Amino acid sequence: MTGERAVAWGDELVKLHATFRRDLAALREGTLPAPGLREHCLTFCHALHAHHSGEDDVLFPHLNGLHPELAAVLDRLREEHVVVGRLLARIRALAEAPDAVAGGPAEIRAELDRLAGELEAHLDHEEERLVPLLNTMTDMPDDL
Repeated sequence: MTGERAVAWGDELVKLHATFRRDLAALREGTLPAPGLREHCLTFCHALHAHHSGEDDVLFPHLNGLHPELAAVLDRLREEHVVVGRLLARIRALAEAPDAVAGGPAEIRAELDRLAGELEAHLDHEEERLVPLLNTMTDMPDDL
């Protein structure tokens, strides 16, 4: 199957982003059962951090090697990952605090709101710039 596209990688990225958007909305709305909210919050933070780490460590270097003209775009996306990462660290610290109450303190909700603004802008930018290119690719790095 060499040279043929088996997976539309950009479409897969959009699906993954939709999951992050849905999960963050559920956290912000508090629609999850209160006892599970803290755990879901921590799981969400870990999953998003792992996704961004994979992009920074594997996908972006791969794309940069194939498309050096994307260097500025990839640098900006990495910078956005740093901003999101700082918010995730703050949210994790608040959620892990001994005085965190079931359902999440107001501080966590405020940070989740800040994260939503930053993350939505980042995901939109990443999708706009990378999805069309990813959908033309026939292979991806094995480590992704």
